[in-house]
Amino acid sequence: MDIKKLEVLLKVIETKSLTAAGNQLGFTQSGVSHLIKTIEDEFGFPVLIRGKGGVRLTENGRALLPAIREILNANDHMDQIVANIRGMSFGRLRIGTFASASVLWLPKIIEEFSHDYPGIQIEIIVGGNDSLISQLDESCIDFAIMSNPPQGYEWIQLASDRMLVLLPPGHRLVDKDRVTLDEIDDDPFILSNEGFDYDVSQIIKGSGITPRLSFSTMENRGIIAMIQHGLGVTVMPEMVLDSLESNVITKELAPCEYRHMGIIVKSVHTASLAAKTFISYAKRIISELGKKLEKVAFSHFFDTLQPAVLQAISF
Repeated sequence: MDIKKLEVLLKVIETKSLTAAGNQLGFTQSGVSHLIKTIEDEFGFPVLIRGKGGVRLTENGRALLPAIREILNANDHMDQIVANIRGMSFGRLRIGTFASASVLWLPKIIEEFSHDYPGIQIEIIVGGNDSLISQLDESCIDFAIMSNPPQGYEWIQLASDRMLVLLPPGHRLVDKDRVTLDEIDDDPFILSNEGFDYDVSQIIKGSGITPRLSFSTMENRGIIAMIQHGLGVTVMPEMVLDSLESNVITKELAPCEYRHMGIIVKSVHTASLAAKTFISYAKRIISELGKKLEKVAFSHFFDTLQPAVLQAISF
């Protein structure tokens, strides 16, 4: 069986769509359909059922799926061994991440890494904590950038991100510097879908309040747009807000809460050379970005001080 055919089949299974799989792999829908037919002809039985809701595995297809993953993972492992021997002249990295990191961090890291190692193909998979952990367990990704890692994985911390309360313009708490969750308990909440923003949901659960949920969505832009129109409030990591344009009111959450972000990997020791190298790039670049942000914040702090205060500090 041709490895490329199995890669196409797995992508169809993951996306549940011939068209989506084709778009991601550079095939037409008819091309993907033809490849699936040749696979089924070689197996001697159907592996997919096509319906209005997309495609799904047959019983025989479900039985084959673990073996298909195992074959493709073994092929990737062999490619990485060859890449290690040849000094990373080619290979592939599959990186899981949450959306805000893919906007703020990854472009800079990928830019530098790809400049130095142009032969390494990088695939980005965006998802929530549960999805990323599942894909790491199934070896669908090499490592994940996420927060609050579960037990049983190696963790490389990269940064901490402050949680903010987002309020619509004209909200009754607009003049306060810090806002508690109790103070917005009666407001309609707009939150990410269940499992998509683990950190915010844990903070709310830990506070003991029961938010009156008005909307839920996976799109942070949608949440902010609803808040701008006065439809509710939310809690959001500062880094997410920094990646989006908005005119919502932001307040520090009291007491202060942070999400701690980093990289989880099954084992740094057994990770590919490409993964180890990318992780080292991530640590260095995010550290440099953090120092720049601290300098900007420190400079802004002094810009806001009155001359008399500055004179007092100088003594």
